[in-house]
Amino acid sequence: MTIAQSEIKGVQDVFALFPGSGQGAQYRYDWALFADWCSALAASALPADPLALASFLGEHPAAQSTHRRRVAAINWVHNASGYPTPGSARVIRQVLSARAGRRDDLSRAARGALLTLPTVGWPQGLFGRRDALILVLNCIVGISATEVGDLQRSDVTYDGNIVIVGAGHAVELHPLEDDPQCCPVAIYLRWARLQAFFDRYPSNRVLARSLASAHEIADDTVESYGKLPGLREGQDGPLLPSFDQWGHFAAQRRDRRGVSGKSVTTIVTAHLTGAASASHTRSDPKDRPAEVEVEQEVSSPWVYGSENGVDCASLGPETLTEQYEAAIARKYADVRALGDLAEAFEDIDRKADAILSRTEELLAQMGMA
Repeated sequence: MTIAQSEIKGVQDVFALFPGSGQGAQYRYDWALFADWCSALAASALPADPLALASFLGEHPAAQSTHRRRVAAINWVHNASGYPTPGSARVIRQVLSARAGRRDDLSRAARGALLTLPTVGWPQGLFGRRDALILVLNCIVGISATEVGDLQRSDVTYDGNIVIVGAGHAVELHPLEDDPQCCPVAIYLRWARLQAFFDRYPSNRVLARSLASAHEIADDTVESYGKLPGLREGQDGPLLPSFDQWGHFAAQRRDRRGVSGKSVTTIVTAHLTGAASASHTRSDPKDRPAEVEVEQEVSSPWVYGSENGVDCASLGPETLTEQYEAAIARKYADVRALGDLAEAFEDIDRKADAILSRTEELLAQMGMA
């Protein structure tokens, strides 16, 4: 048996250590993630080098609590196998401490931005609800910008109390009933219910009327934490899809990706620096906007957790604002260039409404409504 085969067998034998219940059983997934990463890099998982563990944490952005659980799981396996715990090394304590400081700062900034995001009106309610969930996932939970765009609707589940983000993240969001504006569960539900409404009534005009009649979230708002309708066949897709400045959802891409990592970067940076542009309030989609928010594929290397690994908190507000304003200038230039498309989109909306109304009439006549 070669050394490599011996190491693989040793890692596989570790799974026999995990009990069927208790804390050890909960560590099984975290250990598997670390062992697979080490295997891909031909590094030793057991015993693990503290520097390898530090690299693993750096390449798997997550909430501070998730990082601490992963380190605890890896330490548990080493203890059970009779090896020194790599997570006790000074370098790991420094990594966790530094990340905790940056993440706490980012979380505070994100919670402040959440208080300014609208949840009603058209199209600002649409943008506000989506952007709020982006801030929660990217800044508070710690999921990277690219991975936020990769999330599918089926990756996130809700049992009536806790929201679980799957797809390898294993993150739990718990309700904060005394803080409706920043409650992560409520923020997810506002967006998920909007998507469920659009499943039933796939028309921007109907969606706009619903958002226009909705009530703004305030400090004394009593949230509804009822369960969501299940996804039917063909309804899965990006959790956070792209849409243009008029609120028209983009067609699903073949790779089932939602909003791009670059756009997540731009959105997050804009809200954290207070430079986000505001959309005009419109009671009906047929009103042509004089100034609108535009989502663009803008190259922005300063997002924390992006592919470039640059922490936006490490740059000064003047630099962030300067870069963002340059991007906004490009956005408005594109808005002017594409302005004539508004009438075409409005015509499509009118035709879609007519088709939807006719379909509902036929279903009613057939007793299937």
